[in-house]
Amino acid sequence: MSEKQAGRPAEKQVPVRVPRQVPAQVARQVPAQVARQVPAQATDPDFAVPPAPPEFTFKWGQHSEAMERLSLAQMARRVPSALAQTGRLAWAVNRTAFIWLVGAQIGGGICTAAALTAVSAAMGPLLTGGTVDQRIAAAALPLGLAAAMTALGALASIASGSAARRLTPGMSTIADLAMVDAHMDVELASYDAPDFTERSEAAETGSARSSMLLQDALGFTGGLIDMIAVASVLSVVHPVLLPLLLLSVIPRGLGSVYAARLDYTLHNETIASRNIRHMMRWHLTTPKLADELRGNSMRPYAHHWYAAVCERIDSRMVGSAPRYLIAHLIAAGASGLFVILTWLSLGGLVAGGYMAVGAAGTAIVAMRTSTAALSGLVVFGAAMFQHALYLGDYATFIAQAAEQSGARGPLAMEAPGKIRLEGAAYTYPGKQTPALGPVDLTLNRGEVVALVGENGAGKSTFIRLLTALTTPTAGTVTWDGVPTSDADQRTAWTHVGLVTQSYGHWPFSARENVTLGQPDPRGEEAVWDALHAVGMKEAVQEFPDGLDTLLARSLWGGHEPSGGQWQRLACGRAFHRRPALLVMDEPTSAMDPRGEHMVFSGLRDMKAERITVIVTHRMENCRLADRIIVLDGGRIAEQGTYEELVAAGGSFAELVRLSMDR
Repeated sequence: MSEKQAGRPAEKQVPVRVPRQVPAQVARQVPAQVARQVPAQATDPDFAVPPAPPEFTFKWGQHSEAMERLSLAQMARRVPSALAQTGRLAWAVNRTAFIWLVGAQIGGGICTAAALTAVSAAMGPLLTGGTVDQRIAAAALPLGLAAAMTALGALASIASGSAARRLTPGMSTIADLAMVDAHMDVELASYDAPDFTERSEAAETGSARSSMLLQDALGFTGGLIDMIAVASVLSVVHPVLLPLLLLSVIPRGLGSVYAARLDYTLHNETIASRNIRHMMRWHLTTPKLADELRGNSMRPYAHHWYAAVCERIDSRMVGSAPRYLIAHLIAAGASGLFVILTWLSLGGLVAGGYMAVGAAGTAIVAMRTSTAALSGLVVFGAAMFQHALYLGDYATFIAQAAEQSGARGPLAMEAPGKIRLEGAAYTYPGKQTPALGPVDLTLNRGEVVALVGENGAGKSTFIRLLTALTTPTAGTVTWDGVPTSDADQRTAWTHVGLVTQSYGHWPFSARENVTLGQPDPRGEEAVWDALHAVGMKEAVQEFPDGLDTLLARSLWGGHEPSGGQWQRLACGRAFHRRPALLVMDEPTSAMDPRGEHMVFSGLRDMKAERITVIVTHRMENCRLADRIIVLDGGRIAEQGTYEELVAAGGSFAELVRLSMDR
């Protein structure tokens, strides 16, 4: 199970004991060449090792109870649905390969049954009277048939494996694409739901399971078919053999089920620490934080922190060994007793004349075959049981996302000349107080509006409503009289240019970072114009491959722009789109004065063609605006021109004074 996808830490527990040295288990396992790299402070007796990181306990997990109570009966009820889902997914990927797979599986089972039947026919001549030559001659044909069936069974196994390799990548891709599409299409407000992350993580687990789904299904169906084949042969040889066979192998099956429950419990016991270890490993190895790690002498503490989390995981893993040992010993002991009983029963049947010697030989061969078959049946059945749980989450999430995506209504949105908010308000799920509103406001084409307010004033929520990224929970937002809640939001977004504070550093070429896959009819000329408007034309011309330069240093041959250059590119995207509604949230926070001047000059030059909204904390930038809107506590506190608001002496005037007092 994917560590990240399985859940998240839920409860913080600060340990009482404070370790004073690197954990002994970790120290013993560190090679000498690695140990020499440990900072001197970590081995200095006067160096006080800081406390271990807080320990988190994973408590979320809607399927924990189901796995803790897993039994053979529950597995039998749940596995068919998982097999059906697997079959539907495989059929959608490649019907021909799926037919080959099913045919090979069935063919392999037929070969197993035929081989056992042939062995049964050979046992009589081999174990009864006659000379050696006579016995071999009488058994040659059935033995040859058994060998041929065994070979055909091996070919069937190879064929099913080949078909599975053709199907598995496509099944994994289909599931992954469905998850990606669901997240890209879902209404933005869905992310605000308290349980969205948990449902998403459970669905991601189901999606990740698709890569192993078919192999586990093959193991399960292979074991099932082999068991059916063995049972069909033994029921003909002697009716008492089948229950004896089941008695000898069921204890191992129960042991495997119990081991699967232990695996799941151990996973939940360590998932929080493994998530933390994964997160911290990224922090300790990424180039993005390398300067801070070294410049602030963080290595001793970071090493101790990471080692402590590793020790927690190792101690849980090692501590679970006795439980596995006891479970397998009990299962093996019970199975051994039933095997002895089976052997005694076989001997009694043969000695009493109730069973031929050849039939007893067949039973012995069948026992070995069925033991492996049942082991695979139970082990892979337990895996399929888990698959069924998480695949259900996956299917539910995809269905719910489909209901929450797509067009809100049949109306196509046109480029707005006027946007009107009437009593518009938005309250996040689970909250009682609106984050914004009610707000009454009209924005007109050709107008530049500056949006100002302290953190938490409602600016981000205002932008979401304005750009139709979400709809108000009260009141209306209309574009030229068309409510955004009744229209196709995808058509609305084609008229929006949005520069957010957390703009993307897309691993595309410089050209694609500007066009975002939506080229202008003017071609490269439009790209260069947008870059010139934000002061990036000369910089891009100096990139190794100009517009074709890959902007991702982490990829071979890539180039990494500076922070200010990335922000200019983000602004260039908006300029290239030439939208009817342009919203820029702190668009120049990482730029130098020259870049900032060019961006705002560009905004002034093209303001007549669009509605322009600028969110800023730099009060001086508000001079550009035709109107300034001051938000406070989700409400409009003031609005007017720069001069009017400064003269009014209200909250805006206070923000201006604070910005100057530095």
